[in-house]
Amino acid sequence: MTSPAALLDAAVAAARAAGAVLVDGLARPKDVEQKTERTSIVTWVDRAAQAAALRVIGERYPDHAVLAEEDAEPVAAKAAGFLWLVDPLDGTSNYAHGIPFACSSVAVCDADGPVAGAVFEPFRGELFMASRGGGAWLGEERLHVSSTERLERALVDTGVQSDDPEVIAGFGRRIVALSTHCRGVRCVGSPALSLAYVAAGRADAFLERDGTYAWDVAAGALMITEAGGRVEDLDGGPINLGPGLANVLASNGRIHEALADVVRGRSSIRGGSRNGGV
Repeated sequence: MTSPAALLDAAVAAARAAGAVLVDGLARPKDVEQKTERTSIVTWVDRAAQAAALRVIGERYPDHAVLAEEDAEPVAAKAAGFLWLVDPLDGTSNYAHGIPFACSSVAVCDADGPVAGAVFEPFRGELFMASRGGGAWLGEERLHVSSTERLERALVDTGVQSDDPEVIAGFGRRIVALSTHCRGVRCVGSPALSLAYVAAGRADAFLERDGTYAWDVAAGALMITEAGGRVEDLDGGPINLGPGLANVLASNGRIHEALADVVRGRSSIRGGSRNGGV
């Protein structure tokens, strides 16, 4: 079956399977390998967790396509019209240093976007999940975004993962702008879990440029939408749910326009005004 409920059940099972590997590997040597950049790493846990998640998906939906972080190339879309987006370990740098702020994230999309998604944080046993039209949930608790209405009262999460000096400099400007306008700014190192926290009302917004991909954001984006929030690309369009970067600006909706103004350089900063986005 490909009903949202059945797809969500599979997403949850796949995320849990990956999460079990994360728990098992936390206290063991990680054998960290660098990918293409200094800031991008992979461990045996990433690969083992991905294999566990893909086994679940493959057993239930062998005709569905998959785009997973640790694959060399994405699997081409198949006739069934569904694409699974799998991040077996989001927050690898945290995890590799023994910091248990990481998760597994699994989502499935059709031509209209995410249908179902799960984010599993196995160290606290927190399962965030959502299905299109079915709401967002933390276990049996229905999720709602925060009620914060003013940017100066907002807690905003962001991050960067790049070796590019220009990208890093842009991130620095973004931190200055956000810190000037918001109550607090955090960089916790797991975009998928950060998005789930926005859906749960624990943070008011999350944004990142030049560091996230579809497998990082698809499940969390659905959760935020189902919890009453708003998600878009940092430049104002829909987020990218295919190969390539998936810049994201997600919020409770109430502060969205004000936050977008800051990020896109339309708000003045104490000591002067900035032209151009940050």
